[in-house]
Amino acid sequence: MRSRPSSLHIVFAVLLIVAGVSASAQAKPVEAINPAAKSIALAATLPAYDVVSIHQNKLGGNWSFQVTDDGIIAKNCPLLVLVQYAYNLGNLDLISGISGPLESASFDVNAKLAPRDGATPARFNDAQLQAMLIPLLADRFHLHLRLEPKMMTVYELVVAKGGPKFKLTEPETHDGSANFSFSASDNVLTAKAMPIAGLAGILSGGTLHSIVVDHTGLKGDGNFSLKWSSDAAQEQGSPNTISIFTAIQDQLGLKLQPAKLPVDTLVIDHAEMPSEN
Repeated sequence: MRSRPSSLHIVFAVLLIVAGVSASAQAKPVEAINPAAKSIALAATLPAYDVVSIHQNKLGGNWSFQVTDDGIIAKNCPLLVLVQYAYNLGNLDLISGISGPLESASFDVNAKLAPRDGATPARFNDAQLQAMLIPLLADRFHLHLRLEPKMMTVYELVVAKGGPKFKLTEPETHDGSANFSFSASDNVLTAKAMPIAGLAGILSGGTLHSIVVDHTGLKGDGNFSLKWSSDAAQEQGSPNTISIFTAIQDQLGLKLQPAKLPVDTLVIDHAEMPSEN
């Protein structure tokens, strides 16, 4: 069984990039950040979950995701988080329109594929199991939404002068892993077999409070450690603080630079409390 907390799942969520149309033959192509459109297209090619249980969770506590070989188990998850996960969005701020009782409600979701004719069900990867939540949410929450591209300031992750300061290996057959430690003064990220797109996803997941796209062109997986000062330490003006921007350049040989790009946002036009099981 493959199990990971939801915060890491969303953190690892990879932002997919597609080339747009250039304004002229000499102009640099405009790129659209559209993971939601990619997820919708992927979901259309996949089967539906066979067994689905959804209950409102009124006990409280932390929310979590567990990804198994044949499904998804979510505990105490707000609808906003379920939508973010299903559509592979790296930032909750890209979703609008949830209001009323649904805004504060949380849910336990257990979705599973059943074996076909007594056989072991086909294996699906994490991205496929994730996208299969899209029709489930539409069916059980009567969810209607639309994509609305917006020009937004994002960060491009690029290679700094001198090149990366970590080695890249051939991609692993399994997912990379990451461990975080936090203190009043420092944040530490230790990654193993991590693709650079995965690092961009982690940075998008809350570290920078903005979308980060991988424009390094680097292939393969890397093992690295990254240490930077906490927001509290930087706000207090503590001595020897290190920003995430400085840490990435000095410790990894990469660089974050701002850019304006069109980004998919989701506008929820209608949603209801889930139908009974």
